[in-house]
Amino acid sequence: MYIKRAIEVYQTTASTTTPTIDSIIQLLNEMSSLLSETQATTERVANPDVTEPLKKLQYVLFELMGVVDQRSEEGKRLVLQYVVINQSLLTVQLHKYYELLPEIREQLDQLAEAWSEARQNQRRERFTTNSL
Repeated sequence: MYIKRAIEVYQTTASTTTPTIDSIIQLLNEMSSLLSETQATTERVANPDVTEPLKKLQYVLFELMGVVDQRSEEGKRLVLQYVVINQSLLTVQLHKYYELLPEIREQLDQLAEAWSEARQNQRRERFTTNSL
């Protein structure tokens, strides 16, 4: 449910005034929340079916990969990070290796934090002038 809402927000970004960076941060936070819920489910239920939440997370990762400028060095590193997260999600899905969920969540939280820092730097550059 969180991912569905985040995907809708992401898809309307082009037609709204919400900056892309804010939508990315929101998506990453929503992904982290869904991952927390999935992890809680795996801890409560013996044989949980977490296929759908993991598929949603993968879908959002692919969407995020699509907006990255892969010509830059930073873009290449970011796509690589998204690919690593996707591979971890696949491992969880195929091999039921739920121990990876906290690591994946930590990676998502770190990405959200990095994007937040980038947003702050971007704002600082825009609003800093040499005059009083």
